[in-house]
Amino acid sequence: MKPLSIKVAVNATSEMIAGNLEATLKRGYRLIKENSSKGSVSVVGSGPSLADTHGDLAGDVLACNSAHDYLVSKGIKPKYAMLWDANPVMAQMITPQEGVTYLLASRCHPSVFEKMRGHDVVVWHALGDDELMPLLYKYNRDELIIAGGSSSVLRATHVAATMGYREEHLFGVDSCYSGNDTHITGSLVAQARMQMRCCGRWFNVAPWMVKQAEEFKAIAPLMKEHGIKVVVHGSGLVPYLATFLGCETPDVRVGWMEKRLRPLHSLHALYELLRHSPTTLEPSHAGI
Repeated sequence: MKPLSIKVAVNATSEMIAGNLEATLKRGYRLIKENSSKGSVSVVGSGPSLADTHGDLAGDVLACNSAHDYLVSKGIKPKYAMLWDANPVMAQMITPQEGVTYLLASRCHPSVFEKMRGHDVVVWHALGDDELMPLLYKYNRDELIIAGGSSSVLRATHVAATMGYREEHLFGVDSCYSGNDTHITGSLVAQARMQMRCCGRWFNVAPWMVKQAEEFKAIAPLMKEHGIKVVVHGSGLVPYLATFLGCETPDVRVGWMEKRLRPLHSLHALYELLRHSPTTLEPSHAGI
């Protein structure tokens, strides 16, 4: 067992992102509204556990990427669907439905906007692209920019908070394999696979899953500080991490013995970190 370090890369070139942003700014759009919603929302990712948990959805439903089509196939029409990846492959990701509001990041490819033509589309700006601010200045736009994680579902937690939701239920945020599956509808690209230990439990993961889990550790406490209740459904790596962070985890139970052993596992992890330099993994696709 060795400590692990993850190197992250964007799956679109800066030129593509700049072109996408400029096309959106030229096209015109309806901007997302702050505090326009209230109550609870289910932020739904496409992790395999969604097959077992979609019956527990609470409040309004905000589906990310392929979770949209999966929910529709189960007779559940989400109130919102969110896309924010700049890669044109996202146009293949979902089949738009009447009655759904599509929350599209301004960085999305023009083909995504074309596919959503005639449907209810709301645009938001994603923090993190170097190309965004210069273009907003160029077009004389002083508009809200939303932070968040590097995965769709973690970014969606901030989109939902911006909209005014103060109770968020996370579904399909596994950050680990379930058998041979990484996504509820399969992955569009090949996935790496390795074993990772978190405290006393082992998980099969791809590198991007580890990054998502690492970001969740920072995002969950931040949301709680801002008065947002976080409930994490499923039984994967992220729900397990949520037990360390004071989140509700309806599908994960930690016994008293494991709680007592956690400090020992932490000391062992620190020992391994001091003994070995972290193994750095090169970027991998998220498989959207």
